[in-house]
Order: sequence, then C-alpha cells, then structure tokens
Amino acid sequence: MRVTTRRELLKGALATGIAAAILRPVAGAPETESVNGLPISQTVLGPLDASKLGYTLPHEHIADGPYFLQRWPKAWGGRREFVDKSVESLKAVRAAGVSTIVDLTTYDVFRDVRFLEEVSRKSGINMIASTGQRFFPPNTDVLMPALTTEGLAEFFTKEIERGIDGTSIRAGVIKIGIVAHQPTALEATGLRAAARASRATGVPIRVHTDAPHRAGESDAAILEDEGVSPARVSFDHSDDSGDMDYFLGLAKRGYSLSMDHVHRGSISKFEPDFTRRAQCIKLLIDAGFANKIFLSQDTGFGASLLPEENKDWRDRLDPPEGMLFTTRKLIPHLQNMGVSIQQIHTITVENPKNFFTKAPAN
Repeated sequence: MRVTTRRELLKGALATGIAAAILRPVAGAPETESVNGLPISQTVLGPLDASKLGYTLPHEHIADGPYFLQRWPKAWGGRREFVDKSVESLKAVRAAGVSTIVDLTTYDVFRDVRFLEEVSRKSGINMIASTGQRFFPPNTDVLMPALTTEGLAEFFTKEIERGIDGTSIRAGVIKIGIVAHQPTALEATGLRAAARASRATGVPIRVHTDAPHRAGESDAAILEDEGVSPARVSFDHSDDSGDMDYFLGLAKRGYSLSMDHVHRGSISKFEPDFTRRAQCIKLLIDAGFANKIFLSQDTGFGASLLPEENKDWRDRLDPPEGMLFTTRKLIPHLQNMGVSIQQIHTITVENPKNFFTKAPAN
C-alpha cells in the first residue's frame, strides 16, 4: 500500500598529472564483487569496470531535469533543447578532466533517470544514479513507497537490482537525505532501510547530514546497529562544519567525509568560510586521511543552463559550464597549500573507485 507522506588540474593537471599517476588501492577497502574478474560499478549505461570511473564528482544533481524545465523558457525548445544544452555543457566538464558524475537525486525530488541515461550516453560522461529517500523539503506531493524499514529497503533494493521507474537502468548508490542532528523516527527508518538494502546488494550509502551539529555521529550509531561497514558510508556536506575533532573521530572509525559545499564558503551568509573549509581538508590529509575524503559541489546542474535572471545564488557561484568549481578553484587552492598531485589523485580517482565498487552482499 502506498501512503501519502510529507509535502514536499585544472584541465592540464587532470588530463596529465593525475591521469599519469600510479593507481594505488586504498588500505582497508572491502572485498569487492567482480564480473570476469574485474570489480564493477553500476552506471546508467550498465556495469563498468570500476577502474574506468576516473576523476569522479560523487555528489551532484543532473537528473532533476523536470524541475529546471519548469523554469526553462518554452521558446527555447523544451526538453529536446534542454537535453542538447545539457550535453554541450557536460562535454565541457568532461574536457576539463571529469570522467564520472554521481547523481544523488532520489525519486521524490524530480529524478528523471531516462534523462540521465540520455545525457550520459551523448556526453561521454559515466553517470551513477541513486535510489533512496530525502526527508526534507522542497515538497513534491509524491507518494512514499513505504513507511516501514522493510518496505523502504525493498523499494531501494528493487531500484538497485531490477531498475528504476520501469526501466532496466539500475541505481549504483543509496542516498538518504536527513536534516535532524538526532534522526527522527522516520529518518531512522530511512537509515535502517538504506543499511539493509546496502548489505543485501553491495552498493554504498551517502547521507545528507547536519554537520554543524555533528549529525554523522548519531547517524553512524544507527548504521552500525544494522551492521553496515563504515567503509561503505559517506557523510556528505561535512565541510559545513569546521570541527576537526568531529572529522577525525568519524575518519578514524572508517567513514568517508564528502567536502561538497566548499564553494558556499565564498559568500558571507555561510559558515565556515572558504578558507576554513579548505584548511580542514588539508588538515585531514596531513593527519593521514586523504583516503577518506571526497570533493564535489552538490550542484543542481540544470540551473546552470537557465537564463541569468532565473538562476539562484548557488549557480552564480560556479563557472559558466557548471560543476567546475572543484577543478578550477578548489584543487588549485589546495595545491598552493601543499597538497600533492598524488593526494589529489587519491581523493578524486582512487576514493570513488573503491567506494562505488559493488561489494559482495552480506
């Protein structure tokens, strides 16, 4: 029964230095599933040898095309033109060295997996789609597939093993979006469902967290109670906190930290500022945790295609092509701070390869 719920670097460095660096497996990475002896990641175009993911942006939003089409001028040609414009811009992202984009748009916030498959195929960028649930606005008046742990886990598993929205396109990651620093009962249900689906299918989990209130710690307690390995979990938007004690505590337990709001530190209404966010990344690297860091932008890509007057504050922070803040601004800044090309390679290539490799079900 379906129940109504809430309303709701560096082009040169990437192309040469990073690509030429020697791939080194991350210590402690879990045993992985393979096809013909090769570890795989699930993309919208099918299983892919995980070593071919390359430079990866692990927390972005491409597939919410219908949302941006609502603001897309009809005179511009509708969906067909929107697809063409997306492909053109994504080719610029690919030319800058990005090989893979992980789309963390779930069914309840305008996911369009057919759109994602089309732009992936035409742009040449690998894309990983997500299943999961977001437990906060914007309201979309959708029907939640279940309100129980078992029901949600079954839904997530179906999208991973059988396909999304009546297609054969399978999810390669589970995304849970929660805002409470102590999860509500419903949010805890989502975390437990994600844990059970992850253990059953071998795909990893990414959690939208309230980092300023150390939410990863309470989220981790639930996930660990369900038996999930910390190596299969990333706490995203972590750089919204500047608390190194919080970061080090989670990293030492084996969790990954996604630093994907660094660009927001460039404007005054967000804390910590850009300098502190970058400093925390450098401190984590210096502490030996380069293998527990992700870099991304959490960009709603479609908005970067809108007329200037229709863009919001987030899109005005990014370069014209969208999704290039990390490659064009953050990575050069980190290199100026003393972060090596091999450390950048670990963060942008090795970590995604290990994280998005499908593990054996348990």
